[in-house]
Amino acid sequence: MIKAVIFDMDGVVVDSEPLYQQAEERLFREYNVTIPKDDWKLFRGCTEERFYQLARDRYGITEPLDTLRQKGRRYVLSAFDAGLDFNEGFRELHRRLVGRYRLGLVTSTPGELFHWMDKRLGLKQYFQEVIYGGMTANSKPHPEPYLEMMLRLDVMPEESAVVEDSVHGLTSALAAGTWTIALTGSVPLEDLPPSHAVVDSLGEISPAMIEGLGDVSRLCEGCF
Repeated sequence: MIKAVIFDMDGVVVDSEPLYQQAEERLFREYNVTIPKDDWKLFRGCTEERFYQLARDRYGITEPLDTLRQKGRRYVLSAFDAGLDFNEGFRELHRRLVGRYRLGLVTSTPGELFHWMDKRLGLKQYFQEVIYGGMTANSKPHPEPYLEMMLRLDVMPEESAVVEDSVHGLTSALAAGTWTIALTGSVPLEDLPPSHAVVDSLGEISPAMIEGLGDVSRLCEGCF
């Protein structure tokens, strides 16, 4: 029986991925870098530090990492200030789930940025527990963030369903032993790890669907 539903934030709860991409494209234009379309899937679900380190190494940018990160953060906040909002269907889904399940949020977004987003959207009011970047020793794709969330919600992996949209996030959830619902859009479906359910929108998720996950044979055991 599923007792908890745990959400990723960027691209799932919050429609932030296009804004991140807008800010990052603006940043990298300063270094005459155009990120190839296929490279974006490498960055989805990364920690902020990992993203800038990967990009710096991959595209030969010589700017010090901290300078690059701080400049990128300013561009991200500027993009967020102009258009940050919930993902379509999240609040309706929340109304269907609240009271039935324990709800958690697990994101790799660093604390300073998460608190800015929370102040704007009131994110914490939708969840019993929140874990953001830096609160665990290891980040996604390691299973620790989801294992820690399950401890906080007092549930077992087989009692937990995770909604994720990235390779790192789904890998983390699968390695933690949870049921997984993959939301398409941020990453092409063919690049996502095998999941127990796949949806194209949050509107496709319902309590009946979540309960049905327990009847599905696991697609990935011990894959971390």
